[in-house]
Amino acid sequence: MAKQTEIVSRWIDAQPEGALLRSLDLEHLVNRDQASRQLVRLARHGRLRRVARGMYVAVTASRFGPVPPPADKLVQSLARITGHAIVRHGAAAASALGLTTQVPVRQIYLTDGRARTLNLGKQVIEIRRAPRWMLVLGDSLAGDVVRALEWLGPDLAETTVGKLVGRIGRDDWNAVLETRTHLPAWMVVAIQKGLPASALVPFRR
Repeated sequence: MAKQTEIVSRWIDAQPEGALLRSLDLEHLVNRDQASRQLVRLARHGRLRRVARGMYVAVTASRFGPVPPPADKLVQSLARITGHAIVRHGAAAASALGLTTQVPVRQIYLTDGRARTLNLGKQVIEIRRAPRWMLVLGDSLAGDVVRALEWLGPDLAETTVGKLVGRIGRDDWNAVLETRTHLPAWMVVAIQKGLPASALVPFRR
């Protein structure tokens, strides 16, 4: 058992920060039952933290106790595992774009996959299912623009677009406008009204 634990621990040490670990990830090292037991054992000893059913993550020891990895690292790992897009919520996007000073209390992400919650002790990462159009541009600056506009709503959309002119490059506006058939009509109108004529690009069919 000690040798198996050492083998598993070395493999875990070689994984990137925030990698989500499941028993099936260890089956090339030990059998399925042993893999599950090893994960539970390492979590019991503080080497790992259970973040969801069947999912664990390595933590870093510090004088203040175990420190979990950044939320975005876990979310990126989950996206790789599930094959579904996972992006930050519109409130976080608006904050990153300098459109609000409001700091989201909870870590919220959007996905086209299954809604779920990841628990990192006192920190909770909530992953909500969202309409596909909110994720069509993925984890990009253009995608953040779309999600920020959706969160701010129709009444503030045109003014918001005006504030973003100069901060958002032509290529990113181009990316947004090329997905206009997926976006709500109010958002397309606000973007077209808010952008100066020099920034508008022709619609490519």
